[in-house]
Amino acid sequence: MLRAKRDSLGGAASKAIPSLGEVEGRMMILELIALTALTRLMRLHDIGERADLIKAMRHAIDRKCHDARLCGTDTQSAETYAEELLASAQEQAIVQGAIRNHV
Repeated sequence: MLRAKRDSLGGAASKAIPSLGEVEGRMMILELIALTALTRLMRLHDIGERADLIKAMRHAIDRKCHDARLCGTDTQSAETYAEELLASAQEQAIVQGAIRNHV
């Protein structure tokens, strides 16, 4: 990715533009970390608190997209992706909570 010290680095590390594979790899890791953290966070809350937590996250996502001045299509895409990530984390939290309660 872009580095402040990239000019002093040699070889591939000095390239200003990351490869598509590098970007995809980092996005995959960020998604994995986000999903894991969200699932664990949601497991700590009951159903009512989860709804409030998700509402607060959605509001923050909307505000962040607006602050970044994303175009309408990009904003919608980002919000849709966030919704999918939140829904997946919520589903996993419910399943893990049920497993924990049966053990």
